[in-house]
Amino acid sequence: MATEPRPATAAPELLAYVDGLRVDADRMEGYAGRLRGVAETLGRCAEAPEWSGAVLERQASACVTAAVQLRAAAAALLAHAVE
Repeated sequence: MATEPRPATAAPELLAYVDGLRVDADRMEGYAGRLRGVAETLGRCAEAPEWSGAVLERQASACVTAAVQLRAAAAALLAHAVE
């Protein structure tokens, strides 16, 4: 993950929020990977319900979307912090 530079003029509290949003985005990307791994494992399991892979993939996609939104929020907050 590329980390954007943080301006020295921003309030420390806002920078902490920016960092928190970025950490949450990383976490959501990790969850997406884990969900896809479970879907792959279940795909090889004859006893797994047929719908489980599609459901897990939708959840993984939602996690990726959330990560993108969290990164956008972090960037917007950082831009606001230096205005």
